[in-house]
Amino acid sequence: MNNDQVIYGIHPVEELLRSRLSSVDHVFFEKEKKNGVLFELMKRCRRERLSYNLVPELRLRRLTGTTHHQGIAALSSAIAYLPVERLREILRRKSDPLILLPASIEDPGNLGAVIRSAVALGADAMLLERKHTVSLNAAVAKSSAGMAEHIAVSRPRNLEAVLTGFTSTGYRIIGAQIRGGKPPSSIDYTGPLILILGGEHRDIPPYLFKQCTEVVSIPMYDKAHSLNVSATAAILLYEIGRQRTAAALLRDTRTREAPFPRRNADRRGE
Repeated sequence: MNNDQVIYGIHPVEELLRSRLSSVDHVFFEKEKKNGVLFELMKRCRRERLSYNLVPELRLRRLTGTTHHQGIAALSSAIAYLPVERLREILRRKSDPLILLPASIEDPGNLGAVIRSAVALGADAMLLERKHTVSLNAAVAKSSAGMAEHIAVSRPRNLEAVLTGFTSTGYRIIGAQIRGGKPPSSIDYTGPLILILGGEHRDIPPYLFKQCTEVVSIPMYDKAHSLNVSATAAILLYEIGRQRTAAALLRDTRTREAPFPRRNADRRGE
């Protein structure tokens, strides 16, 4: 299980869901066990959009290393997620905030490589899905070469609502698709921005794609069908950084070259 923290037993898992809900990656329920408390916890998982499934007792025993698991075990992330409100506070201090949203990334190595590119190329924060995307487990942390500790990451319950909230405050959302979008250099990346990437086996999920205001596609030679998601992230983040650096230099040049305002004493006849 990639060295995630395993929490088992009814009361420990209840407390985990109560106090550290955003850190829960997956919950396993024993499928043969009939218990009202377990059923309520299963309903809680559905309500909170947490990933869970029913497994044989032997699977729980192997996962927990004991027969005293009480029919339930949960995996908790190796790295803590930030609450969305805390993420917003951090981003409010940025002049041109940039959020990366890698969707449907199932491979820990890919997500770790995306995080590494995000930190190296100036992304301020990341948003992750609660389902369909691998959690910030130990394998992701290792693949990121320690960079996962240096970027703010949030995994909200209602990702669609969070994106809507960001767009209402001036963010644009750009989606990266394999084909059908504009070339990277033809899009303006200045201003508050969210960049959404698709996963290894599919493009951006429809519920996220409909929120995109523009779509970008990296031109490729015919022999190549697609790029690895981490390569896509690096190329687009580099282009975003290049444009923003050029725009900042242009603003600085214009400021230095601006003429001084004429003073009243300079008027003719005085």
